[in-house]
Amino acid sequence: MFQSERIEVIPLRIEGVFGLATNQKQDERGTLTRLWEENLTQSKFSIKQISIVTNPKPLTLRGLHFQTSPYSENKIIYCISGKIFEVVLDLRIHSKTYGEHLTVETGLTSDLQGLVVPIDCAHGYLTLAPNSSLIYFIDNFYSAESARGVLWNDPNLEINWPANPSVISKRDSSWPQLKNL
Repeated sequence: MFQSERIEVIPLRIEGVFGLATNQKQDERGTLTRLWEENLTQSKFSIKQISIVTNPKPLTLRGLHFQTSPYSENKIIYCISGKIFEVVLDLRIHSKTYGEHLTVETGLTSDLQGLVVPIDCAHGYLTLAPNSSLIYFIDNFYSAESARGVLWNDPNLEINWPANPSVISKRDSSWPQLKNL
């Protein structure tokens, strides 16, 4: 896997999911943190959109989101402020980890600052601090018709969330369980 002097790419338990640890450069002016290098994932990744998501309140939950073909997407996601509890769920039917999930904490002061989430994996998160923000680099366009989700608290997934959300959208509260996709 690719590694530069500024970004360490760490394979995680689900194939194609990587943790990202950045190496900040600091001097009297402040810091510089590199978030992207073209060969970061050693796969073809052409950025089609970049989005910033802000979450003013702690315990805000978003997810578990994914898009279906032809709008399936790879994502590189960084926590750029606050602290995030992130979940990746493998939805790839032929994967040896289909239906399994992994969890990590990301933040500027965490071991990991970001994640690579491959096509056909759902992603969601719970904010652990106020004013937690993320930046998304995505290799496909958003399609409302292709947007899908899995219920964040599906009992069959046994995700060990650190707390119940205090802010969650009606849509994220009503996604189907994995077995009903």
